[in-house]
Amino acid sequence: MSGRHGGVQRLLQDELGREIPYVHCFNHQLHWSCHAMSGERAIEDLFNICNVLYTFTRKPIVAAHYQGNTLKRLLEQRWTGHLATVHIILKSFQDIVELLRHVENSASFPADLRMEAAGLLSRILKPSFKFHTQIICKILSLLEPANRMMQSEEMDLQTAVQLVNTAKECVEALRTEKVFTEMWSECAQEREDDIHP
Repeated sequence: MSGRHGGVQRLLQDELGREIPYVHCFNHQLHWSCHAMSGERAIEDLFNICNVLYTFTRKPIVAAHYQGNTLKRLLEQRWTGHLATVHIILKSFQDIVELLRHVENSASFPADLRMEAAGLLSRILKPSFKFHTQIICKILSLLEPANRMMQSEEMDLQTAVQLVNTAKECVEALRTEKVFTEMWSECAQEREDDIHP
């Protein structure tokens, strides 16, 4: 990438001591595939809810009651943060649900905060929210090793191409009726458990 201070182009210019043309790295291609994925309405909605949850749990009056792992703020240019966010949401899902229920049902919180908690709760308890969160977590988890490896100084073009192709094959393997049905059933069952703990 062409970052002025730490991008591939700058690092090569510093190493070689001369101007070189823009270098388009394979890691940037992974970023663009994730960016394209987040252009899908359902995924865009998921990440918007993640951002609202992040903002909600950062409010001091709410943060004092939250027992789960700290949510991460999503940055458009850092898709690896998206993996951390969905991973934390899945890991701390019950804590998030309990927090939202507590805020929604406690008169000690302002009405606007209780309404926001109720809205968030209704959104995250939908099976589609959990399903999309799990799918994104699986996809980004498959891409994360390639992302990490492609940042190595020892990475060569042939290995980078193999990494991208392998990551692509792994993601394509998720696109089966069996995987979809298993994940959907798991999300629907978890929703029942969340509604009737």
